[in-house]
Formats: sequence, structure tokens, C-alpha cells
Amino acid sequence: MKNRSFTSSRSALIRGLIAILIGGLAVFIPGLTLEGIIFSAGLCVLIGGLVSLIFALREKNLGAKNILLLQTVFNLIIGILFIAMPQNIVKFFVIILGIGLLFLGAFQLMVGLSVRSRYGWSWFYFSISLIVIVAGIIMLYDPFKSAQALLIFLGVLLMLYGISELVMAWHLRKELKTLTEEGDIIEPE
Repeated sequence: MKNRSFTSSRSALIRGLIAILIGGLAVFIPGLTLEGIIFSAGLCVLIGGLVSLIFALREKNLGAKNILLLQTVFNLIIGILFIAMPQNIVKFFVIILGIGLLFLGAFQLMVGLSVRSRYGWSWFYFSISLIVIVAGIIMLYDPFKSAQALLIFLGVLLMLYGISELVMAWHLRKELKTLTEEGDIIEPE
């Protein structure tokens, strides 16, 4: 028997509605959504730290106990930082991403310049290198706004995905109705 839960009209409908909801939050209130994501991640890390503490207190082996206590301290510090300062955490990650893009673009540009005599110059390769470098500079210029822009872009993609899932749900429902009317299958309860 095939598992049809992933391709059923109901599951496609649910996936579509959830994607549209999350995408809409990201597009229409990106600052709050971004801080909410960081806060939620901090809460998960904090809970993980508390669970590690419980395991550490129950552990008999001293080496394992020390590792669990170290993990507990690390998780508690990171969790509290994420919960207490979500905007700063967002900026930190975007700054790291911006620096990474700068290095990636510069490296790609250097490689392109060094091999152009052997393979000929590719304007496409050059353009992509410059776009990556500019993206890194923009991210470093205003990290929180850059993070919001990324979140809005991802939100739009999620909304488009959600719409495609709704269309898929409609098509699956229509196909099921056609097959049921023809008597090929019996509709599930």
C-alpha cells in the first residue's frame, strides 16, 4: 500500500496554508518575525541546556558529567543571549554572512582574473563576483535591514510555495473527485 499522506489534497492544503502564513509574517512584519525566530531559537537552546543539566546531575561518570556541565553552561549562556538580545544576534549573523560574501566574491574575482588568459574572460563570471561583493558590502552597511530584506525575500518565496501547494491541493481534489465519480476508487472517510 502506497503512502499517500504527502501527496494528498489535505496535506497539500495544510502545507500551503502554513507556508502562506509564515511567508506573510516574514513579508509584512519582518522585524518582529526575525526577532521571534531568534527568541524561539534561544528558548530551544535554553531548554536544551536545562535538559543537559538534568542529565549531568544524574550522570555517574565524572568525565561525561563534566562534558554535560560544560554543554549546559554553553547552552544557557547562548540561550540567554538569544532571548535577551535578539537584534544583536541577528546583526552578528548578518555581519558574518556579509564578511563571508565579501571574501567569496573577492576570491572568485581573483580566480577569474588569474585564469582569464587560459579560458578567455567571462563577463558573467565577473558580474557574479561583483554582485557577491556588493551584497556583502550592503549586508555590512546595515545588518538589521539586510536581515529584514533577506527575510522578506524568503517570505515571498514561502508564499509562492504556499500558493503552488494550494493549486496542487485543488488539482489533487479534482482528480480524486473525477476518479470517485468514475468508480475507480472509493473516497477515504
